[in-house]
Amino acid sequence: QMFILSLSFVLLTSIVLLLVAWCKRTYTFWQRHNIPYVKPLPIIGTLKDVLTMKKNVGVHINEIYNDPVFAKEPVVGIYMLHQPALLIRDPELIKSMFVKNFQNFHDRYATVDVSVDPFGALNMFLCKYGTWNKMRPKFSPTFTSGKLKQTFPLMVKVAQNLEKFLVKKGNKFVLEVRELCGLYTTDQISTIAFGIQAHSFDNFNNTANMFSLQNQCNIKERPTYKIVVMLLLPRLAKLFRAELFTKKYQNFLRTSLNNIIEERKRSGVIRNDLIDTLIKLRQEAEGTIEESEKQTYDDTLLAQANVFYLAGYETSLSFLSYTLYLLAKHPKVQKRLREEIKCCLENENGHVTYESLQNIPYMDMVMQESLRLYPVVSFLEREHNCDDPVLGKFSLKPHHDFDLPGGMPIFVSTLGMHNDPKYWDNPEVFDPERFAPGKPIPSAYMPYGAGPHNCIGGRLAKLQSKLGFIHILKNFEMRSCSKTVEDLRVSSNTISLVCEDDIHLEFVKDVLWEQ
Repeated sequence: QMFILSLSFVLLTSIVLLLVAWCKRTYTFWQRHNIPYVKPLPIIGTLKDVLTMKKNVGVHINEIYNDPVFAKEPVVGIYMLHQPALLIRDPELIKSMFVKNFQNFHDRYATVDVSVDPFGALNMFLCKYGTWNKMRPKFSPTFTSGKLKQTFPLMVKVAQNLEKFLVKKGNKFVLEVRELCGLYTTDQISTIAFGIQAHSFDNFNNTANMFSLQNQCNIKERPTYKIVVMLLLPRLAKLFRAELFTKKYQNFLRTSLNNIIEERKRSGVIRNDLIDTLIKLRQEAEGTIEESEKQTYDDTLLAQANVFYLAGYETSLSFLSYTLYLLAKHPKVQKRLREEIKCCLENENGHVTYESLQNIPYMDMVMQESLRLYPVVSFLEREHNCDDPVLGKFSLKPHHDFDLPGGMPIFVSTLGMHNDPKYWDNPEVFDPERFAPGKPIPSAYMPYGAGPHNCIGGRLAKLQSKLGFIHILKNFEMRSCSKTVEDLRVSSNTISLVCEDDIHLEFVKDVLWEQ
C-alpha cells in the first residue's frame, strides 16, 4: 500500500512538474522572441473576458490595442489559449500582409468544419482559399455597378415602403430604430438576394419574413461559445461542433432556396439578382461536375446566398441604426445632410435616381464617419501560410527580427485604429469633415476590410443605406428624446458591434419635398 501511495505521489508530482514546464515554455514564446506581449494566464492565455462572455471579441481586441503600454508598438503578442498570435497595430504592416503579401495570408483564422456546417464552412466569409478563389470571381459580377443599377428600381420600391410606413405614423412619434432598420434590411435583402417582395412593414407572416424569423431563431438558438470557438479557437471547432448555421436553419435554407430557384426557372423571369446567378452557375456546372461532388458544389453555391443574409442583415441594420442615432445627437450635421437631400430631390423633380446617389458628397462623408466610429467589422483576422517554398515565411523586419511560423493567427483591431489619436484628431468626436473631398484618408481606415478579402457587398450596402436615409430624412427630422440612451453599449455575445440597448428616437415631420 505504501508502495502504491509513493508511486502515485511520484506520478502526480511528475505531471505537475511537466505541466509547469510546459506552461513556462509555452507562455514565454513572445518573451523569448523579444516581442512585447500581453501577460497570459495559464491554459486560457489572454482570452479570459471573452471566454467568460464579459466582453465582445472586437471590444476585447480593441482594449489590447489601446493599452498605453503598447502605444508605440507595431505588433503585440497575445495567446489564444496556448496558441501564440499577433495583434498588428501598424497600418503599413497591415497593408503589406493583407495586400502585397496576400498569398501568405489568404485564409481566415476562423474555421467551421464542413461535416458539421457545410453552409458555414463553404461561404466566402469563412471558406479556405481553394474554395474562395473559385467562388469570388463567380459572384463578384452580381455586385458590380451595372448589375446594381439593374436592380435599383426594386430597391427604390423597398425604400418607398419604408417612407409610407413612417408617414402613416403621424407628425410626431417615437420609434425604436433598430427594429425599423431591421424591417428595412429584411425587405432589401429579400428583394435583392432572393427576388421576394417581403412587405415587412405590412405583413409579418409571409414567406420572405420567414427568412428573417428563422435567421433570428438561428442566432438565439446557437450557443455563443460556439462563435467564440469558431473565431478564436478554430482547432477545436469540430470537437465543439462550432457552427454558423444550426441544422434546423440549414434544412430551412436548403429547402427554401431550392424552391425559390425552381419557381424562378418556371416563371422565366430575369431579375439579375443572386438567384439568377445561382441558376446560371448550376447550369454551367451540368456535365462538368462528378456525381460524387454535386452535393458539395451545390452547397457551396447555396452557402454564398445564405451568408449574404446572415452577414448582411445584422451589419446593415446596425450601421443604419448607429448613423440615425448620431444624426439625432448632432442636429447641425443632420440639418446640412437634409439640405443636401432637398437639393438632390429638387434637381430630380422629387425622384431618386441611381446617378443622383453618386453625387451626394456630404452623405458619403456622414456614412464614412459613422463607419469610423462604429465599424461593421470591428476586427480582422488571418492565418499565416508558408506552405509554398517560393513565398517563404513572412518577416516582421524591420520592426522585429522574427519570421512568422506557419499557422500563426494575426488580428487587426479596426475599432482601435479608427479611434486612434495618432491618425485622427479628437477621434471621439463625430465629425464628417474628416472625409471632405480632397482630404487624404488615413490608411488606418478600413471599414469593409482590406485587400482581396474585403467585403464583396460593400457597394450594395452603401446603396441601400443611402436609399434608406433619403426616404427617412426627406420627411422627418430625427431628435433625441427622454427614452434615448446617452451612451450606447455593445453586446458581449455577438460577432459584430451590435448595440446592447434599444435606440429610441423621436421622428418630427418636416417635409423637404412634395410632389
